[in-house]
Amino acid sequence: MVKKLSPPLYWKMTELALDKAQIGMDHRAQEEIRAVKQGISLRDAHGQALRDFSQLKDFVLAAFDFLQRIGHRSRGQAIDMGSGTGVGAGILSRMDFIDKVYAVEFSEQFVRLIMPLVFESIGADTAKIQRVIGDFNNLQVPDSSQAYVLDIDSFHHSENLDVTLKECARVLKTGGAIIAVDRAWDDHYTREELEAKLDVELNPLLKKKYGIHPDESFTRRDFGEHEYTVHEWMTAFERHGFDAVVFSQWHFPTLNRIWLRLPMQRFAMWLNAFWFLLGKRRLWIYGFGETRRLFVCIKRKP
Repeated sequence: MVKKLSPPLYWKMTELALDKAQIGMDHRAQEEIRAVKQGISLRDAHGQALRDFSQLKDFVLAAFDFLQRIGHRSRGQAIDMGSGTGVGAGILSRMDFIDKVYAVEFSEQFVRLIMPLVFESIGADTAKIQRVIGDFNNLQVPDSSQAYVLDIDSFHHSENLDVTLKECARVLKTGGAIIAVDRAWDDHYTREELEAKLDVELNPLLKKKYGIHPDESFTRRDFGEHEYTVHEWMTAFERHGFDAVVFSQWHFPTLNRIWLRLPMQRFAMWLNAFWFLLGKRRLWIYGFGETRRLFVCIKRKP
């Protein structure tokens, strides 16, 4: 499939694209390709996105299951925003109701070097995928042309979340959806506590990957990360014309051996669709992560 991969497009970057992060990502891609050539698996060379592939895929499938159960799943095109390794685009390409996927990433080296290897490793339908070198805020597609926007751990890197969500609202057709798998903190966290998390230094291994001298101070804030509570995420989605639902991970500790043998995601989405019809917007998905949430945000009629 990979030999059918078309050349990447270039979409003009906005001033919100953070140069430091872009340069760091390019350096990381080159480091990881160098490791692969030395015999290290791409999964070990890259890390989280590939190690978490199974969970990420389950989340995306659960979102589509939920949308179908509430009568909002449609056919069309999709954009994987901040695609990185291309895992999200690869997952979307395997959906028979998605005709085309734009994998939008501002690191040219990730687009050119890493994505093809990832697409091959996860069995992506590369005939559907159009790689794009660009950022969140200048999507060169027509208004109301997309059925879905996917965010996998990328929107918290947006330098202006309102601008990004406004652009998502522009390109999505009415009834289209943002599916966001991203970090969100419980609402009891204060803004001061969240800001403090951004002052944490990158560890030496990540500094090396991003081409940063180990003695140089470089924090998560410097890399363009942001932290939001669930309420802040939900308010932002609603502010830009979306009906938002959030799924927090939850499991049953005393019954794990039983529950893990059952199709918990399907059961959860069946139950969640029922609660959604009763007006509930904070729901649950089976899992073990305290901060990674799934948001499903449906674009309202104007």
